[in-house]
Order: sequence, then C-alpha cells, then structure tokens
Amino acid sequence: MTPLGKPRPVALSAAPSAIPAAALSTKAALNQLPLRQQRISLKAMGISRPLSLRGIEGSASAGMGVRLDEVVESARLHLIFTLSPALLPGVSHLKVYFNDEVLQTVAVEKDKLGAQQSADLAIDPRYFADFNRLRFQLIGHYTLECEAPNHTSLWASISNDSYLDLGLRQLPLKSDLALLPAPFFDPRDNRQLQLQFVYGAHPSTGLLKAAGSVATWMGMLSSYRGTRFQVVENSLPDRHAIVLASNQNRPAFLKDLPPVSKPTLTMLAHPTLPGAKLLLVLGQDDAQVQQAAEVLASGRAALSGDSMAVNLLEPTAPREAYDAPRWISTKRPVQLGELVPNAADLQIRGTVLNDVIRVNTQMAPDLFTWNAGGVPMNLQYRYTPTVLSNQGTLDLSINDQFIKSYALASSEDANTVASNILLPLFDDSSVQAKTDYKIPAFLIGGDNQLQFAFQIPPTDLGRCRTVQPPEMRAAVDPQSTIDLTGFYHYLAMPSMAAYGNSGFPFTKYADLAQTSVILPNDTTVADVELYLTALGRLGASTGLAGTRFKLLKAADWEQARGTDLLVVAHADSDGLLARWGHNLPALIDKGTRSIRPLDRALGNVMDFFSIDNERRLASAGGKAILEGKGPLAAIAGLQSPLDADRTVVVLTATDTASLQTIANALTDPAKVQSMRGDLSLLRADAVESFRINPVYYVGDLPWWRKLWFALHSHPTLLALVGIATGLLLSFIVFVGLRSMARRRLNPQA
Repeated sequence: MTPLGKPRPVALSAAPSAIPAAALSTKAALNQLPLRQQRISLKAMGISRPLSLRGIEGSASAGMGVRLDEVVESARLHLIFTLSPALLPGVSHLKVYFNDEVLQTVAVEKDKLGAQQSADLAIDPRYFADFNRLRFQLIGHYTLECEAPNHTSLWASISNDSYLDLGLRQLPLKSDLALLPAPFFDPRDNRQLQLQFVYGAHPSTGLLKAAGSVATWMGMLSSYRGTRFQVVENSLPDRHAIVLASNQNRPAFLKDLPPVSKPTLTMLAHPTLPGAKLLLVLGQDDAQVQQAAEVLASGRAALSGDSMAVNLLEPTAPREAYDAPRWISTKRPVQLGELVPNAADLQIRGTVLNDVIRVNTQMAPDLFTWNAGGVPMNLQYRYTPTVLSNQGTLDLSINDQFIKSYALASSEDANTVASNILLPLFDDSSVQAKTDYKIPAFLIGGDNQLQFAFQIPPTDLGRCRTVQPPEMRAAVDPQSTIDLTGFYHYLAMPSMAAYGNSGFPFTKYADLAQTSVILPNDTTVADVELYLTALGRLGASTGLAGTRFKLLKAADWEQARGTDLLVVAHADSDGLLARWGHNLPALIDKGTRSIRPLDRALGNVMDFFSIDNERRLASAGGKAILEGKGPLAAIAGLQSPLDADRTVVVLTATDTASLQTIANALTDPAKVQSMRGDLSLLRADAVESFRINPVYYVGDLPWWRKLWFALHSHPTLLALVGIATGLLLSFIVFVGLRSMARRRLNPQA
C-alpha cells in the first residue's frame, strides 16, 4: 500500500479469525477451484491504434498482467497482421516474443503479402509472470543486394484487434490482511474494478457511511480502470466481497460470529465458494465500523494476519483545498518527473526516433484562464545528435491537438551553439536544450495528456551499409516544470463537465470534508450502488480516500449547511427535489417529468471555451410537463438552497433500474465528455446536455479582476463606463487647464 501524506497514529492488535481458511494443496483440490475464460485484446492492453513496425528491425510491444489469485492454465494468441507486399520470402519474417522468449516465427508467404492475415499461436502457461509483455519484431528485406535499412517498403502492421484467449484458474490465497488490497483489487488487472459490498437487512446510515469510505479507497486504487460496485443485502456474495457489520446489524451468514468489542478487520475464506475471500469490517456499533473502515481506507496501518483490532485511531488534520495527490499543485511549479510512475517513461530509443512520450496530467477544473496567455512550461529535453538531426523536430501536443514544433540541432550545430547546450552530470553524448513556453489556456481541462513527439531521421551512410545504424535516444528531462502558481480559482457553476471529469466541487477538498451525500429516506439497493459508484469516482479523481463526508437521509437535508450536496434520488420519492423545483432544471418523477425550456441548450464549443456567454443567458420562463412510462435518468446541478456559494448535484431517475444508467455514464469516458451545462439527460446510450438556468460563480478573484471580468461580460456597460471615464478625465483636464490659464492671466488672483 502506498503511503499518502503524514500517517496518523494507529494502534492494532491481533484478533482471532472467525472462520479459518481451508487448506487446498493437492492438484485434485486445485481442480475444484473455479476456472474462467478471458479474452484480452491489444486494445484492452492500452494499444489505441494498430502497431506499426518499420525498417529492417522494427519492433513494438504490449503488456498485460495476471491477478495474484489466478494462474494461467491455457493461453493462445490470435494474431491479426498485414505485411508489406515488398517483403522477400525466405529472408523476411515476423518474430513474436512473450516475456523475451521467442514464441514463434511467422514466415512470409508471397501470395498473402499486402492482405490481412491471421495466425493462432499457443503460449506455454509456464511463461506467464505477474506482469507480461508481448513483443513483435519485423525482420524485413526488400532486396538481396544493398538496401536502405529504413526504406519505406519495409513495414508490417499488427491489428489491435489481436487478442489473447486465457484459461485462468482461481488460486487459494492465505487469509492474510498483508495481501490488501488484493484480492479485492489487483493492480495487475486492467479491467474495470467490480466489487461487491455486503451488509445486513435495513442498513443504518453509519454502515452505509463506512461503505462509502471504503468505496473511495477502492476508487483511488482503481484509478483509470473505473469502478462498479454491487450491493448484496443479507445474503452471501458470489465473489470476493467486503462485508460491513456491527454487533446489532450483520448478515445472516455471520449470525454465529462472536461479538466484537473493538473496530476489527478480518479476512476469511468464503464459506461456500472455493478461492473467494471475504473482508469483514466489524465494530461493536456503527461508530466502530466507521473507525475500522477509516483504518482500511487510510492504507497506512501495518496490517497482517487474518484479523486485527484497532485499539487507537487519532484523526488526521483536515486537508487543504486543491491538494489532491493526482492534481497538479497551484502552489509551486511541478516537475514532469512527478507526473509519471518512472523516469524511464520520459525516454525513447531506437535506430529511428519516431515515437511519442506521453504525460498524463490532472488539474483543478476551476482554474481561471480567462484572458490568460497560457500555462507556463519550462521544457528541457535531450537527444542523440547526428549530422541529420537538424532535419528532425520535437512536436508538442495536448490532447492530440498540435501546439508547437521545435527544430532540433545537428551534431555540428550543437558544437557551435553553446547557449543551447547544458552539460548534464553524466556523459551520454546527447544534446540538451531548454525552452520556456506557455501552453494555451483553452486546452486546459480536468484531464489532459501532454505529448512530446521526437522525429529524428537516421544518419544516411549511403545506399550500401556495412554497419548497423547506431541506436539513438531522446528524453524529456524530468526536471521540466509546469507552473500553475499564477492562476486563480473561479468557475461558472453548476458545471456538469467539472463534475463528470473531476468530481468538482466535491473534490476541492480531497478528503471530502465539505461534502454531504443525501440518500432517500427509504434507501434501496440501487440507490446504494449508485452512491458507492459515485464516491468511487471521486476517489479516482483525487487519488485519496475520502472519509470526512457527511451521509444524510433526505429528511435531514438541512443539516448539510456549509457543504456541497450530492443527492441520489429515485423518482423524487421523498419530495425533496420538488421543494427545490424553482431552481432545479428538471424534475424527473415516476410517470412524469417537468423540464424547463430546452431551446437554450449550449453547444459544446461555447460551453467549453467561453465562460462569459453563460452569464448572458436569458430566462425565458415557462416549463414543459410530460407524462409517460419510458425510463429517463438525469444529472442536474443547481445553486444550493442552503448556501449561495455552494452547489447541489442531483443524480436522479424515473425508477431504481434507471439509476444504473447514471452509474454506467459516470464510468464511461465517452459519456463523461458529453456532460455539459447544468443538465445532462441520459437515455440508453445517449447523453444530451443543456444549460437551463443562469450561472453563478464560485471561487476567489481579486476585486479588480472580478470587476474587469464582469465588465467584459457586458460589452454595452463596458462601452458606457469607457465613455463616462473619458468624459470624466476630459472634464478634469479641462478644469485643470482653465485653472492654469486663470492664474497665468491674473497672477494676483
């Protein structure tokens, strides 16, 4: 478990395991464990486009992992590829490696060149490790005489629809808390995290609060994978699951479990499903269950053994605003090396440099970029110089949008332009360059990807070569920085884009200290599943488990004063949304829906690039009330009726089944990108967004900048103020000149 921030004191003691794990050591016993089949495509491994192999020894690779609680029993690679029609059979072939072992050599068949073909390759299960890498290498020749190693006719394409078929047998893990977060979350598994939460009948708010804390922890761990949580009420789950129970409220299958007197964490084997584990979060009462959940979510306690009791838990200091671990800090320049798992991710190598270095960044969505020149970036980079590297470039892009191209210097120029060379502490025969550049502010959103594309041609040694071209390297220096320190926080709200992409405004405080979640008075399983999925999304955005939020029922909504509200409601069963109807852009109820005029929908371009247009929205009044049985879900935002500077985000649907549509949308990046304005309607696979109500602003701007921004949003008023200011200055000058003339003509006066 990765430590995040200063650890809080936690005192633990061993507790006896409630249900000992059965020993499964024989092969016959292993064969009784579940076996599942999985198909993993190269696309699922993160290869977004077909792999292109170029040159005599073009190479590309893809990685995948095997879960800690599974072992590969069978594996087969279905390879889909296309070879250049210029390749010569006999001397050209495609080599397939698995963990650096040659899996198979695919021979070139003349009658299949230039057409898509496929091959099925068996993989010995013994080759598999925790993390695995498939590598493809083209050995290509187009002539038996002299040839250019990087001739354009030397190519092969590996389709990202190629896939691995795996037979995976479940392994019996020890019931040991030291394995956490496995097997409930495994970083080797790139699939969406799907986890079950279990509690007894009629769960209390305290138990649901503890479940939410654990959900944010799981969301933090799953990160880009996404999370989907299922709820099992008062029955055994059918997979790995987390069980929350107090002495008074526990599932029926734990009725024989002795009562606990302290917050306790226990891992045990599933009583009926071989290989599956249950993690029990126990307490004498709801408060102790929440304490156990906080210890688990903190990820900082020295957990080991099958059971641990919490003797002491001291609260941590509240987090400051905008200090989420996954967000670029606005208090200091941030080095690119801090944004990648390993400094090696900022380097590329090869006989031909034609590759992209990618750096994922996440920023606070309320950065005030109006009238800003851009985000300052101090870029330093190195590369191996050649006599032809002056024909190469470094292209900078953001989110696949081209920004700027830098010309590279050749080895001859590099020796003469001393001002562009910084000698590193190590000698790698490379050139280092430095530049200051401002990233255009309009490209900055919640999630971004910086792309640095080096393109350096190989040294031309003539048509015939007797030596292999030398390997070249290029790197973006980890000490390159992005500087957000000059930006204020100010945003037009409500913004479904900010919520969908970054969980804002709830993620302003990474521990969710100023967030209240409101559930229906009569909470259903569907309500809880959406609540847990929404909280998991917040943890994924901040990179921190949020445990300081309030959890309230609809009847207690007024206790949420001073916080931002996240409301889960099915068909407005408690009448809470109807109470806010004059501010709510849409009221979705069972059989009816009341929606304000949709003819003021904002286009994506206006909503993304322009803030001031939202201020000028006119209120046309009126609304439409529709009746029907069709399902409909909505994500709506409004100004909090409790605090003018707070926001309410409502997750609502016509029925409990339609709440799953919202959960699906929150975990689907394509649908999240369609969320805009203050209302997003979800129907099946479609997301339509609208701006219904006028905006309000949250954040902190200096008064003079706020005044200038307000005047800029009203050009007529700005013109009148300009005219009035000009007249006033003219009057002052006129009076001054008249006074000077009077004194000159009448010195005695």
